[in-house]
Amino acid sequence: MNGIDIIKIIEANNLNITCNIKASDTIKDIDFISEDGGYDTPINTNTLFLVPSEKAGIVRGRQFMMAVGEESSLLKFFHLSHNKLKKELAAEKAYTELLKSMYAGGSIQNVLNEYARVNGHFIVVLDVSGRILANSTPVIDSPVWQEAVNKGFCEYDFMEHIRDRSKKSRSGSLDIPSVYYCKNKALYYLSNRIRVGDLHVGNVFIIKKTDDFMENDYDIITTISRIFSDIIVKEKHTSDAASYLYGGILGDLLSGMPSSQSAARIKASGLKFPTNMRVIFLCPLHYLGDKYVDNTLLPELKTYISTFPYLVTGDGLAIVADVKQIREHELKEKFDDFCTRQHLIAGVSDCFSSIISFPEYYQQARSVVSLGKKLNRDSSVLLFRDWAFYLMIESVDNKSLLKDFAHPALTTLRNYDKNKNTNLFETLKAFIQVGFSPTEAADSLYLHRNTFNYRRKKIEELCDISLEDQSTRFQLACSYQIFDYLDNATA
Repeated sequence: MNGIDIIKIIEANNLNITCNIKASDTIKDIDFISEDGGYDTPINTNTLFLVPSEKAGIVRGRQFMMAVGEESSLLKFFHLSHNKLKKELAAEKAYTELLKSMYAGGSIQNVLNEYARVNGHFIVVLDVSGRILANSTPVIDSPVWQEAVNKGFCEYDFMEHIRDRSKKSRSGSLDIPSVYYCKNKALYYLSNRIRVGDLHVGNVFIIKKTDDFMENDYDIITTISRIFSDIIVKEKHTSDAASYLYGGILGDLLSGMPSSQSAARIKASGLKFPTNMRVIFLCPLHYLGDKYVDNTLLPELKTYISTFPYLVTGDGLAIVADVKQIREHELKEKFDDFCTRQHLIAGVSDCFSSIISFPEYYQQARSVVSLGKKLNRDSSVLLFRDWAFYLMIESVDNKSLLKDFAHPALTTLRNYDKNKNTNLFETLKAFIQVGFSPTEAADSLYLHRNTFNYRRKKIEELCDISLEDQSTRFQLACSYQIFDYLDNATA
């Protein structure tokens, strides 16, 4: 128990007591001063000694914690504070016993099951979105909860009841175990929040059809809350615990959570996503250690993008970036430089507006990273839209057919260049890349305009094509992408 708890007991009960403790002091025991004024009393720095007013002068100057007051006030204070201390010690003992059980090979699931078996309760742990993190078995005799456990997500009406109750409760009142009644479900439940720092990340519930909760129930629910808080801290989310909640939603979306359930959970959690976003999948090109993402990549990334939901995967980091925070030109310039220095390859999805669509756009970002590793590339940031045609080519099972899909002009030009030591293949490619502008093509190749026009006419004669024909232009542009894919994929 802390000194602040002692001060609150005195103030709340209008006790005529003064004490020399600080709010941050730790109190492990409370005792009365001995009859002779304390000279024979063993001094324990964590014991708060109660001193009647008439003996205050005798013990004055002694270096220990003491509370001075009238005897009636001290007796009432002793009763109130000692009961609170006993509860805290009991909770601490329960917490220690549970940890011992887990260190000995027992799981939190076994702990919940054993307690539920002995006491006839149903225990469930939820994050703030309603996702079930753990629960005892068998499930309470309630069709609502049986269905919820099967789905891995708390029934929506119950979550709405919890959120409504939270809004009506006074600040801080839900940080201690409290009993509530859900009228719609005809269930009583003892509830306690799970916190990481100042962030409310979930709740533990003991649910019954009656309200006869025991003192042990209050101890166990407090202990379970602490254990899950420790689990979250251990999972490296202490610096930004909100990411634990976002990561849970994103991970469950990838695992195939139905869209109706997804929408309900996101609403229940109160989590906010950008109105227009992209998925960026960041993949290290080399193994950089288990601590790289948490200790290096995330802190560095936040210097470029201030806030973003993210999900750590086995081989990289997926972030949901607000389009307002990182525009396309920044991706290709500033962000490309960041990825190059960090030895990363980044796949960037198209824009989308509903987080329910996250799995589709996550796959876009991952697919372009996979292809980028396979093909030669001149950038560390690969936009799905720029690489979509290559991905379509990649999906063709029989790669030997690809050259048949390409316009024969490219093979003709490549063979001619090889035999005559010319450069017509690259000339046509440059012409296509500048949107069929003769002036820009000549400039990009450092040629005189007349020289370029001569080469263009030669290409049309050799290949029996017209470069003014729109259909031919389209086929040639696609064909160069097929050749680029084949040249690089087999390099």
